[in-house]
Amino acid sequence: MAILLSLVPPHTRLFWSCVGIYADVVKLCSPSKRLRLLAEDIARFSRKPPETAVESLLRCMDEATSLAEYEKCTIALDKVQGHEAWKEERESIEPGYNPDVIEAQMVMLRRAIATSDLSAVQHLLRTGLSRDLGGMNMLRLYKHSWFGTKYLIDEYINTVLETIDTFADLTVRYNVPTAEVRFYQQSLEDALKYFGRSALTLSGGAVLGMKHIGVVKTLWEAELLPEIISGASAGSIVAGIVGTWTDERMPEVLESFPFSDLAVFDPPGTGRVGWLVNRLRTFMYSSAFFDMGHLKRVMKLWLGDITFREAHYKTGRILNICVSSATSAEPRLLNYVTAPDVLVWSAVCASCAVPNVFSPANIYEKDPNTKEAKLWMQNAQQTFVDGSLDHDIPMRKLSEMFNVNFFIVSQVNPHVRAFLEPEEDFQGRQPSTPVPHHSPLQAAKSVLRREIIHRAQQVADFGLPQKWYRWASVFNQQYTGDINILPEIKPGEYLRMMMNPTPEFMIEASIAGERATWPRMCRIKNCVAIELALIQAIHKLRDRVNFGPEARAARESKRSSSRGRPSRGRSALPAFLRRRSLSIESAIDDENGVRPTSLRVRRNVSLGSIPLKPAMSLAHTSPRTTPFLSPQVGVDLDFLGEALVMTTTKDTV
Repeated sequence: MAILLSLVPPHTRLFWSCVGIYADVVKLCSPSKRLRLLAEDIARFSRKPPETAVESLLRCMDEATSLAEYEKCTIALDKVQGHEAWKEERESIEPGYNPDVIEAQMVMLRRAIATSDLSAVQHLLRTGLSRDLGGMNMLRLYKHSWFGTKYLIDEYINTVLETIDTFADLTVRYNVPTAEVRFYQQSLEDALKYFGRSALTLSGGAVLGMKHIGVVKTLWEAELLPEIISGASAGSIVAGIVGTWTDERMPEVLESFPFSDLAVFDPPGTGRVGWLVNRLRTFMYSSAFFDMGHLKRVMKLWLGDITFREAHYKTGRILNICVSSATSAEPRLLNYVTAPDVLVWSAVCASCAVPNVFSPANIYEKDPNTKEAKLWMQNAQQTFVDGSLDHDIPMRKLSEMFNVNFFIVSQVNPHVRAFLEPEEDFQGRQPSTPVPHHSPLQAAKSVLRREIIHRAQQVADFGLPQKWYRWASVFNQQYTGDINILPEIKPGEYLRMMMNPTPEFMIEASIAGERATWPRMCRIKNCVAIELALIQAIHKLRDRVNFGPEARAARESKRSSSRGRPSRGRSALPAFLRRRSLSIESAIDDENGVRPTSLRVRRNVSLGSIPLKPAMSLAHTSPRTTPFLSPQVGVDLDFLGEALVMTTTKDTV
């Protein structure tokens, strides 16, 4: 064996095979226990040859625990495998990619910034921003390397971000007048309107929806979390929590959420036997398998009595919860516009009310006067069910209400994942064809989906009750967006979809959501960063308009001009006690000290002539013991006197 090993080069697999065989013989024949253990280690090592540089980086990428580690490994992989050369090249095989358009726009932005031309910058930002300028938003451009895309695209995005920041700073540095700052603010608002808004939509999926926590955590830590967040069914739980807590509390919430009380299906500590007993008891009582009371308790614990409007004022985010009517297929989207006073916890419970799993739920709102919870749309007498039933991803509603044209979808619904077409996966080799190829299996899935929709439409044409084919809406939806995040789902997790999540499961689910988001972070950054920079610049200019030097001077001037005046005008007395407001002539005291008031009798076309009695001086009248019932309380006294004069006509005797 020694002679054989000396003849075999040490870098070949045959060499390591011979070493393994020799180690196995020593392990079987050696009387020494220590030698046998050493031989066993050598045999195990020989069957696993030393890692190459690529294999080592791939292993580090799979074992990464943060986005920074993942980025470091993928960048090193691109250098080792030569993908950096493709990033530096201008051209690509995709037919819709046009680098000349991107470079021309970037040159104009740099020239305007170099000359500090605010008008030119304003014009370029208002008319030239686009998510898909020159085809740079194409998914295929992110399938040529492990991390990132063309350097030209990254350079353009950074140039736009620098331009927006510089544009906002120049208005302060040059002490631009408030009127002009307001004009620039309106220009940026128009640019944001043309550029469009992005939204993060979280799908349903029972306990699997907890994987959305990792998605939200990754986007928030990278400061790329969109302001518009939507959730349906289990996704509404995560969306409700994220949409009601401020950025200052977000790290604490994301860290403590997996270890909190999440017993949404059964009381804490319920075993397998108790789980089965509870299912039978609940089904006999309510015709549903789970009691909504546990979910209500958890949601009230996390959300309290906050409403959609209060959540928007508190966080600045736009929270959207999808619900479905129990009697019709018309989808509803609850937010601070459509349901401002609705309690968020009740909307989340209604969105999670899967038919036959939970009973249909009511939605409650906060009474604006008593602050007590009352039934929302009480006269309509409606109950609501799972939001995923009719619109798991409410693209049309969000587009119409908030100008959303870019959707980041986190999808974990098990019945949806089976029909989704997987994205082109990068395995270290760059694509050689302009468009990706579709597998026969995916074509068969598409045919099956269209067949289900067609049969459901036939049932509807027969005039059968809607509840018989309501299930078809589950398949007749669009479940994907512009960027799709698909966390890994293990086979064993399907068996625990309707059980209380444990802290161990929550940690694994959060990690799965993070790892599924990392490969898409470059594209998310390139598509969302400009929008977030525009919003930040708009807020900065708005503060300049409202709290700048001119605004402060105007407030100080107004405050000084009104200094020393009572809060209700020149006199705090009720309007009808002011003599000069009832008489237009100067009063002269008579010999008895009484001031006869010569009032003109005014004519009103609707009331005729009403003679008024002479008024006596208040000094000779007894004090009034009952309060005046003055309808003019709170009315400006000067305006009231003028109103009395304007309602008069000619003098009469």
